Amino acid sequence: MQVCTTTPCMLRGSTEILSTVCSQLGGIAPGATTSDGKFTVIEVECQGACSNAPMMVVNDDFYVRRFSTPRMTWAKLSTGRSDSNDHKESSGSFRKGTKTETGTTKWTKD
Repeated sequence: MQVCTTTPCMLRGSTEILSTVCSQLGGIAPGATTSDGKFTVIEVECQGACSNAPMMVVNDDFYVRRFSTPRMTWAKLSTGRSDSNDHKESSGSFRKGTKTETGTTKWTKD
């Protein structure tokens, strides 16, 4: 599991998510693996989804925004699945874009 802790994710709770994950997995530290070998928690920098922060990756699935709260993160880990896929982006989903909670933005004026 990778938890992004770059500033946009940190401002949206990734520090609490990382702390919850490590605590619930037996008090392991970031970079460590659980004694059963099932989980390794890694603190990473920028996974390229800043507008959808916070961001975490479990196996090949990317989890963003409202899914990524400490409570929902632990629910995902403990059940091994999400109750809703609307916050999950497959690595092969071939997204064409994303938008912030306030809507789309552009770098230039047309």
